[in-house]
Amino acid sequence: MILYIDTSDYNRVTFALSHQNKLKKKTYKLAPHENFETLSKLDEFLKYSRVADSASSIKKIVVNKGPGSFMGVRVGVSIAMALGFAWRVPVKAVPKDKFKIGH
Repeated sequence: MILYIDTSDYNRVTFALSHQNKLKKKTYKLAPHENFETLSKLDEFLKYSRVADSASSIKKIVVNKGPGSFMGVRVGVSIAMALGFAWRVPVKAVPKDKFKIGH
């Protein structure tokens, strides 16, 4: 299972999970300057996607590294790196023009 994180837009965050040619994707709106809610939205998305044990289910994280909102990109990449370290999975940062969810 691959987790995709896109926080490059100033007012929203998009998460997706890809597994065996199936894709679950959800976008959340964020108020300006509320990037601190990104992690709680990720938790909500994982519950919505019924991922019981993220640490053992997710095998790779792909994150949009921009260009985009400076703070948004910074938050997304930081979360991806922290989760990659905690879950011991590889993290791949991809530029916006090559960031394709589900590929």
